[in-house]
Amino acid sequence: MSDATGDIAALWFLVRRVDALMDRAGEALYRDGLGISLAQFLVLSVVDAYPGEINQQAVADRLALTKGTVSRQIDSAVAAGLMTVAVSPRSRREHVVTLTPLGTELVRKGDALLDDSMTDGIAELDARDLAATIRTLGALNTAMGGSPLEV
Repeated sequence: MSDATGDIAALWFLVRRVDALMDRAGEALYRDGLGISLAQFLVLSVVDAYPGEINQQAVADRLALTKGTVSRQIDSAVAAGLMTVAVSPRSRREHVVTLTPLGTELVRKGDALLDDSMTDGIAELDARDLAATIRTLGALNTAMGGSPLEV
């Protein structure tokens, strides 16, 4: 196996491992701290980032989830009073989703929980290493066909 092949295999393994560890930690963080799942928090966060301008398909695209998965999360959020769904002013066949004040408050609490937990967890990383990691993962995301993300 060449060095490049070994490096790619190591990168693949580490990205998958860190992804799984972050998912587990995020699930526990939001279940314990907010009483919602990681998936629910991610949907709420995306809607928060695009107030009044985002539809279900755009949420799914940003999270790389199926529209059906996002639909279930939106239904749960609406039932919990965290989000509303309305007909889009641009197209009657499209719906836009918006957070309620309770949903916005929950996102702010979740952001604070994440800041606190990640600050402790990645304190060992140098700021330059963190910035380089973000750039590298962003480039990998784009190279593999993902939409460029605004970080």
